[in-house]
Amino acid sequence: MGRFQDAEGAPFRPGQEPLVRAVLEGRDALGVLPTGGGKSVCYQVPAMLLEGPVLVVTPLVSLMEDQVRRAREVGLRAAHLSATQEPAERAWALRRLRAGGVDLLFVSPERLELGGFRAVLRSAAVRLVAVDEAHCISEWGHDFRPSYRRIARLRSDTPAPLLALTATATPAVRRDIESCLMLRRPVVEVRSFDRPNLSWRVTKVAPEGDRGGRVHAVLRRRSGPAIVYAATRREVEALREALARRGHRAAAYHAGLPGTVRTGVLEGFLSGAHRVVVATNAFGMGIDKPDVRTVIHARLPATLEAYYQEAGRAGRDGDPAACIALYARGDDRVARSFLRRTHPPSRVLRRVWRALRHAAGGSRALELPASRLRRLLEPVGGGAEAVLLALERAGALRVLPRRDADAPVRMVLLRPPDAGAVRRHRARARAALTAVRRYATARRCRRATLLAYFGEAAPAQCGACDRCRGH
Repeated sequence: MGRFQDAEGAPFRPGQEPLVRAVLEGRDALGVLPTGGGKSVCYQVPAMLLEGPVLVVTPLVSLMEDQVRRAREVGLRAAHLSATQEPAERAWALRRLRAGGVDLLFVSPERLELGGFRAVLRSAAVRLVAVDEAHCISEWGHDFRPSYRRIARLRSDTPAPLLALTATATPAVRRDIESCLMLRRPVVEVRSFDRPNLSWRVTKVAPEGDRGGRVHAVLRRRSGPAIVYAATRREVEALREALARRGHRAAAYHAGLPGTVRTGVLEGFLSGAHRVVVATNAFGMGIDKPDVRTVIHARLPATLEAYYQEAGRAGRDGDPAACIALYARGDDRVARSFLRRTHPPSRVLRRVWRALRHAAGGSRALELPASRLRRLLEPVGGGAEAVLLALERAGALRVLPRRDADAPVRMVLLRPPDAGAVRRHRARARAALTAVRRYATARRCRRATLLAYFGEAAPAQCGACDRCRGH
């Protein structure tokens, strides 16, 4: 077997070829490639060479259309299925799949739990299952999605090899991915997390200081496209307004905006109409803009995995770029408050479990309108979605896929929450917050601190971060 090229005829980047060779030989594989390392090539090339469809499981429902567009640009017959499509669109994609007219099909992990779709997959002779953003499978990573942990059930429906891909995974997360996906003697390719073209800086600010002014000062000194991350939707809007008043071509992006507005912001950023996007972490995975010169975090996120992935949107073209975070004493109060909402103590979860069991009236299956569920969980605080996610992590229930956002919430009650599991998850979340604070306040090289967190050795000094330059 000779040397491969990617879908556009260019030589493979480091790490891509071993993964492509593995799945073409029918082996499972796990690839940890840095942001901008070209993970999509690892399933696009097999989709060209294998005689049968490749299924890509992705959390990026809002960006599936963009993934399909990019696949079609390299000559692949690509399609996607999502709840936001019109029924006729979904029916068309399924007909194409059954007729052998699809090389690459993108779906969310929740769709895999629909019995009808599983039956379609069994008849479609899928040749490869690729799990994108595979860190979502791990309770110890960030962006945890319980439905990811059930992907392994596909193994009973198809003999196809499984390819797991992610950009950020500590050794513990990698072990969890292998275990939960039941990978069989996988080829594991872990490339360096180091991005030498990125410079790292943490700027100390007053707790109630003018963060908009600080962000403006950075952007005024730097040219090129920029992303500014904020912790909440309210902070996104406030920062965007502050930057717009100072003359920046800035747009806001968060999950509270209509889908058409978010699509317009993304297209405007990619085309250059918006120089700056101020966003929550809803703007991140799958953003394919190589010339982002600056990524600023108005506040550090709750984990270094999330920070590294978001900051890694900078400099994907290999040219110098800056990753800057603002940090104030007490910033972790916001993150700790978020931790309390997303990881309620076991006594709270037990109380919620009893309320849900009572509402189910002795049945294991429960279906509630979203409004009633919110009222039921209101005394807990933190939002219904966060509480249900905590109960899923604790093995207490399983939330079933919904047909659309207005449909009732359906779940299966399993058993009372595991108090030990709840304590472990809370402890792990607290440890992640501690790691973020240590990064912000460390006296050592920023790059060395980040690489050590991901289990990679690094020189004591990089010469490019604020610590190494003596700031």
